[in-house]
Parts: sequence; structure tokens; C-alpha cells
Amino acid sequence: MSGLNESLQAIEKAKRGLDYEVGTLLSSDGTVLREYGGTDHQVDTPVADSALFKGNVFTHNHPGGRTFTLEDIHSFIGSEAKEVRVSTPQGTFFSLRENSEEINRSIANVMTEEKVGSHLRARDIILQETAETGIWLAGEEYQKRLFDIMGDEMDKWLSENAGEFGYLYTKGDL
Repeated sequence: MSGLNESLQAIEKAKRGLDYEVGTLLSSDGTVLREYGGTDHQVDTPVADSALFKGNVFTHNHPGGRTFTLEDIHSFIGSEAKEVRVSTPQGTFFSLRENSEEINRSIANVMTEEKVGSHLRARDIILQETAETGIWLAGEEYQKRLFDIMGDEMDKWLSENAGEFGYLYTKGDL
């Protein structure tokens, strides 16, 4: 496992300064299987590579410094990867990995039903804050607050509920 941990640490540290997302697929021994380019808010993984993810580890960066998105969780569950990770410019990582033999892959569906990390719910929270404070956010301030709310909801929900679905959610320093 140390080969994997060393590879993850080196790869995730190298991504810290990027302002766009990139992803890396690794085997359980830390061998890099594929690297994927991306854009500001997503990594492009070809459908043809889907079978490669099963049982392996996928790490990608979030330049905005936040945890998983709901799209990340849906992709992870569908890929049957053993672990998915996010690294941030602040030097933190978030990990969601299989932790038992009884994996309940409905986690992403439940999160969707509960609107965890929902863009619309975050917008409503900002509107409520605006009504209470009289302070309107716009542009980059609005976007930052929106994504902060979404990320905080994801982090809290996964911390409280991932174990019920057979997953271990962790976060730490690179």
C-alpha cells in the first residue's frame, strides 16, 4: 500500500498549482494507468476507459479547494473504482473508498434525492442570507459562496453517512 500512498502524495502535490482539473487513474500498487485532462470544473474520462476504473484508484484536483461534487460521487459509484480522491491547492485531500464487502451503491441516488450539495439549495441559502443581512453578492463573491455552501454540505453529509453505505470518507493533509 505504501507504493500507492507515495504515488498519490506525489501526484496530488504536483496538481496543487493548477487552475483546471486533471485526473490520474492508479492501480492498487501505485502504478499510473492513465492520465486525463480537464477543464475548470471537470475531468474528461472517455467511456472507452470505463472498465479500467474497476478496483482501481482515481484522484483528481479541485482548483476551487472543495470536496467532492455530486457528479464526482455518481461517476465514482458507476465506475466501481475502489477509491476516488480530490486534492486541493490548500494541500488537503478528500477520499471516498470502499470499506466493506457490502457496498450499497445507492449512495449517489440517496444524495441526489436529498439534494446534497445542490446548486439550487445553495442559491436559496444565499437568497435567505441576503434577505437577513441586506448584502447582495455578485460575480466571483457569489460563485465562491455558492460553491462553499455546496462543498460544506457534501463534506458534512459524507462525514455523517458514508459508513452506512459501506464507504469510508476521510480528509487530511497532503
